[in-house]
Amino acid sequence: MKPFKFPSPRAPEDDASPMSSIEGKKILMGFWHNWPSEPGNGYQRGQSTNLALEQVPQDYNVVAVAFMKGHGIPTFKPYGFSDAEFRRQIGVLNKQGRAVLISLGGADAEIAVYTGQEQSLANEIIRLCEVYGFDGLDIDLEQSAITAADNQSVIPAALKQVRHHYEAQGKHFIISMAPEFPYLNLGREYVKYITALEDYYDFIAPQYYNQGGDGLYVPELDPGWLGQNDDERKEHFLYYLTRALVTGTSGFIHIPPEKFVIGLPSNPDAAATGFVISPQDVYNAFERLDADGTSIKGLMTWSVDWDNGRDKNGQGYNWGFVTAYKSLIHGGGGEQGPSAPRHLHSFEQTRTSISLMWQPPASGSSGLRYELFCDGERLIRTEQVSFHHEHLTPGTLYRYSVSAVDADGRRSPSSNLLQVRTEGDIVVPPKPEYPEWNPNGIAYVVGDGVSYEGKQYTCIQAHTSNAGWNPVGAFTLWAPAPVH
Repeated sequence: MKPFKFPSPRAPEDDASPMSSIEGKKILMGFWHNWPSEPGNGYQRGQSTNLALEQVPQDYNVVAVAFMKGHGIPTFKPYGFSDAEFRRQIGVLNKQGRAVLISLGGADAEIAVYTGQEQSLANEIIRLCEVYGFDGLDIDLEQSAITAADNQSVIPAALKQVRHHYEAQGKHFIISMAPEFPYLNLGREYVKYITALEDYYDFIAPQYYNQGGDGLYVPELDPGWLGQNDDERKEHFLYYLTRALVTGTSGFIHIPPEKFVIGLPSNPDAAATGFVISPQDVYNAFERLDADGTSIKGLMTWSVDWDNGRDKNGQGYNWGFVTAYKSLIHGGGGEQGPSAPRHLHSFEQTRTSISLMWQPPASGSSGLRYELFCDGERLIRTEQVSFHHEHLTPGTLYRYSVSAVDADGRRSPSSNLLQVRTEGDIVVPPKPEYPEWNPNGIAYVVGDGVSYEGKQYTCIQAHTSNAGWNPVGAFTLWAPAPVH
C-alpha cells in the first residue's frame, strides 16, 4: 500500500471532532435526505419532510447522510446549510453519542472510479470527515454503479486507507454497507465488497424492500418460497432471510450476526414494497433469532425524512417507525405505548362494502385513537372500534390492519392482518400491453408493462430508463409480469 499523504489541514477541535463509537451497541439507523422534499414524491403520492440533522430523534443513534456522489471522484455538499452549520449539527449528534455517516451512492448515482484513484478517493473521504465531522462511510451503490469501472476494488482499497489514517490518530472510522439483499447471493455483485472489507466493516444493513417477489426457498415451509412482498408471512421472511445471511446458508454470503442490521422502509410511501404492516412481525423475528443464539445488531430505515412525512391525504406519519421500534433496539419498556388492538375481523361483506370491528388493546392508555390501514395505506383515524368501508369494487380482495395511538402520540404494534373479499365474481385486471423495453430516457411509472428478451415485465418503481437498468438486471425497478 502506498504511504498516505494527508490532503488538507485538520479542522479545529469541537463537538464534531471525535468519531462516535458503535462498538457493542444495538443501532437504529436512519438515512437523511440531502435534498428538498417535493409534493407527491412518495410511492403512494405522499410527501417526505424537510428535516435538519439536529431534528432527527435521538433514538436514531446512527444517521447516514445521503449521498456522496458525482462523476469523477465523488463528493458531497450540504443542501441548504453552510459547511459550518452542517458541521455544528453533526457536532450536536456526536455530543449525544450518535454517529453520522456519509453514504456513498444512491439509486441515481453514476459513480465510476478507476485503478490508480484509490488515494484520491481516500483523500476526498478524509477531507469530508475533516470539513463536516463525519464518523464513517456507508456504501450504498445500486444498479450499474455496483460493478462500474473498478469500483469493486478501488472503493474498498480507499476505505482501508481511511481506516488506517484515523487509527493512527486513535479514532475508529466506521465502515458499513446497505446492499439490496439479492446482491448478497454467492457470486453476486456485493460479495466482492464484503470479501475485500471482511476485517474492516462494522455492519451490513441489507435492504429488505423494493425487491417484489424476490426472496428465498425454505424447505420446511409450505409453500417453501418466501417473497419479500409476502405480507401474510412477513415474520417468516424476516426470520428466515436473516438466518440465512447470518449463517451463510441458502446460497447467501455469511455476515456475522453481531454485524447484521435489517433494513426496512419507514412507511408505504418510502418504498415500492417491503413496509412491515405489523411491527410485531419484526419483534417476533428478533425473538426467534435471539433464541437461535444469532442476535443481530439492529434496524435501518429509509428514511428519517419519511418517518416524519405525510401521506397523500396530508396525514402525518408522526415518527411511526422510530416509535414502533425504539424499545426493540434500546429497551426502555417503561415508555411503551399501548399494545396492539385485538381480533380485527369482518362481520359483513356486500358487493361494494366491508364492515369491520376490532377489540381495544389488552393494555395501554385511555383515550385511544385508532388508525385503520387498507392495503398498507391509512384509511381513517377514529375513536370507534368499528368501521363500514364503502364504495369498494365487487369481487376484490382488501387487506386491513389497525393500530392504536395514545394521547402522547405513542403508537401500538399493528393488529392481525385481515384479508377480506367483497362479494361478486373475482375481478381479473385486463392484460396490459407489453411494448419492447426502451433504454433511451423513457419515464416509466408503476404498472407499465414491457417486453425484454422474449419475456414480459411490470414496472414496480417509477424511473427514467437507461441502458444499465434493463428489466433483467434492474430487479428493483421491474418484476416478471403476472401470468393471467
